[in-house]
Formats: sequence, C-alpha cells, structure tokens
Amino acid sequence: MVPAKKTNMAILFADSDYLEGFMSYIIEKDTGFSCFGFTADEHLRSYARENEIAVLLTDEASFEKGARHINSEMTIVLTERPGAERAEDVYTINILQPIDEIVREIMKTAAKMDITVSCDMLKAEGRLYTFFSPVGRTLKTTLAMAASQILSDREKTIYLNLEPDSGFSVLFRQEYDTDLSDLLFYLRDGAGERALMMLRGAICDIHGASFIPPVTDPGDLCQISKTEIDNLMKAICAAGYKNIVLDLGAFIPSLIEILLMSSRIFMPVRGDGISQAKTAQFFSYLRTLKDAPVEEKIERLELPFFKEVPLITANMRGTRLGAYMESLL
Repeated sequence: MVPAKKTNMAILFADSDYLEGFMSYIIEKDTGFSCFGFTADEHLRSYARENEIAVLLTDEASFEKGARHINSEMTIVLTERPGAERAEDVYTINILQPIDEIVREIMKTAAKMDITVSCDMLKAEGRLYTFFSPVGRTLKTTLAMAASQILSDREKTIYLNLEPDSGFSVLFRQEYDTDLSDLLFYLRDGAGERALMMLRGAICDIHGASFIPPVTDPGDLCQISKTEIDNLMKAICAAGYKNIVLDLGAFIPSLIEILLMSSRIFMPVRGDGISQAKTAQFFSYLRTLKDAPVEEKIERLELPFFKEVPLITANMRGTRLGAYMESLL
C-alpha cells in the first residue's frame, strides 16, 4: 500500500535553537504532519507560494512581524497571552508550558478544526494485555501500570483504564482537559484521521509509559459498544503503539468481546471465602458461553506478599512488585 501524502505543518520561530528542539520533538512523536521549519518569514513566504499549508505554527513576535499574512488553513500562535483576542482562524496556545503539553494542544486544536492527516489503519496491529478481576482490592491497577512501564522499555506501550471511577485526577493531582470521554465522542464516526489526532492530543506520559486520561463521567462506559472498542483499538495501533495494557473495571458492555480479543488476560484473585465465591461464579458464567472460549486464556494471579506496594504514580521498575510483573511478562 502506498502511504498517503502527509499534511504540511510550517513552523516559524525566530530562535533557531528553539525551532530545532521543537522540530525534533514533534517529528519524534509521529504526529502525522510533514513539518517544515523556518527562522525567516521570507523563506516561509517562498515555501507557501508553492505548497499548501494546513497548520502554521509560530511565536507571537514572528506572527506580528509578518506571519499573519501567510495563507494557511489554520494559524496557531505560541504566546504568553493565550487569552488575547485574535482573528477568526488564529488560535493561541500558552508558550510557558512543557513542550509535550504544547504538542497535545496543537493536535487537539487541529482535530476540532477538522484538519486531518494521513494514517494507515489497515496495517496497524498490536497486542492487548488485559487486567480484569471479578473482585476488588487485588492490586489490579497497580499491576497493570507496572506492566505498562515494563513493556514500554521494549516497545511503544499505552495504558488504557476502563474503570468508571479510576481516581486518576486525585492521584495525579491534575484535571485533564481531554480524556477518554472526548475521544469516544470522535470515535463514534469511526477510527478516522480526526479521531487519531484527538487521540494524539490526549495522550499523557507516566515514567515512559503513555496513558489516556480515563473517563470522568462513569456513564460514558455504561453503553460503550463493541464498535467503539474496535475503533479505539484501531486508532491506538494506528498511532504506532505495539502494546495496549487494558485495565478493566466492573462488568462493562462488550466485556466478553474484549477478553476474546486479548492476547493475554491477567486475573489477580484473593484467597478469602467471599472472593473465591465471586471468582467461582464468574468462571461458572464463562462456561455457559460455549462459543466464547475465554476461560482458557485467563491467567490467575495469586499474588505473593508485598511489604510495600508502590502507588501507580511511581516508577515501579526495580520494586518487588515490578519484578514480579516482569517475570510474568
């Protein structure tokens, strides 16, 4: 398959060092844009006369100097005054923040304005590691995050939480302006380029492993369909991720379909009577699904005693729990 031509992003910064660092980062993140950098507006003007520019990214000084007259579908200005009023097709992003946050905002803004980039969904494949348990307080989320960090050392890995109440905003002490709820909205129309850009704009990092902020409205998971799950997985794989670590919560719709598509299923269990009874009842239910051979794929984890259990915000490499998870992987 011949890859489609990428959409052009022209970047104009007067500071050559900042331009070089920014270009290196945005290309490394595989945003789907073909990026061209300039430090002088006359060179950008020459380029614009022969090439279409989807997104023009510049700083405030360069914008005021002449970049405002460059023809593009959308202009984004990095500025210390992001709230200042601009022309209709000009958008501002706070320059006084980490570069990863700036790139995320660029991708989200482009997605909302229907600026699309090429992606090859058909070639995208990945492995799905699912963590699920019918009982609570089994360190399921901690194990899933540890697996994400360990796998990210080998290949590009993303952690995806499908719990109705994940607690991420409290644990990370951060309110996310884009989360899985927003992404699911874009995926209703399919795993297209616009959804892919919103995905890239939502991804955060925790100790080298990527994650999408979980839903803030539990209702968004109550009616999630198999089609939406499929589209979500396709978009994640199209973004270059080889491993998806899925942290499942309660019995959500499409649970069995998700388990069937998983490469490996880890089920931490507990030894007390109530937990054993719940686990037995869940397996009894699975045996009624004659056309869904899920039980044979499940790996029960009877956890050893951990003297200290790290928070999911910590780097778990080198901890006893991390070593345990690495031995399973």
